[in-house]
Amino acid sequence: MNADIRRAIGTAIAAAAGALLIAGSASAAVQLEQLIEARDLVCDFYNVDDWATAEARFALRDRADMLMVIENIRSDPETARVIHSRAAGKRGLHRYVGETGAHFVEDQHDSVVVTTLLACEDWKQKRGREVCARYSAQNAWHFDKSVHLDPDKAFRNLAASAYRGVCEPWDPN
Repeated sequence: MNADIRRAIGTAIAAAAGALLIAGSASAAVQLEQLIEARDLVCDFYNVDDWATAEARFALRDRADMLMVIENIRSDPETARVIHSRAAGKRGLHRYVGETGAHFVEDQHDSVVVTTLLACEDWKQKRGREVCARYSAQNAWHFDKSVHLDPDKAFRNLAASAYRGVCEPWDPN
């Protein structure tokens, strides 16, 4: 086989693989309508360096380093509230949806706590259609208040220092 044909086949295979990855990531993307339908999420977060360790701890139902409930998710991006095991009381959240996921931002004086739902990990049938049953998620506390202007950029800059975990609808049915 000559080099031109091999190159053409390689290019076609790469294009097909790229299309599959894009299609797969689009189906795994966080869909705002499903978050609104779920209304409330329960999240487990682990202070680990990699996703494999976080997934293993979750699968074993190991004690989470932080528990969180995000409640009252509605179409208005300012209605959601959060309560978690690191602080007392409910607090308001700002919601932003971007390329990297759905970002829930809690302002704390000069800092922010950002919980980002990255993608759907598990699907189930509900009333004749597929809905997300578990989201991969990250939670980070930092001082980059630019998250309100460009949440995707802030996420990309700080994702490595975040807690890793999952969020699931409070009511799975």
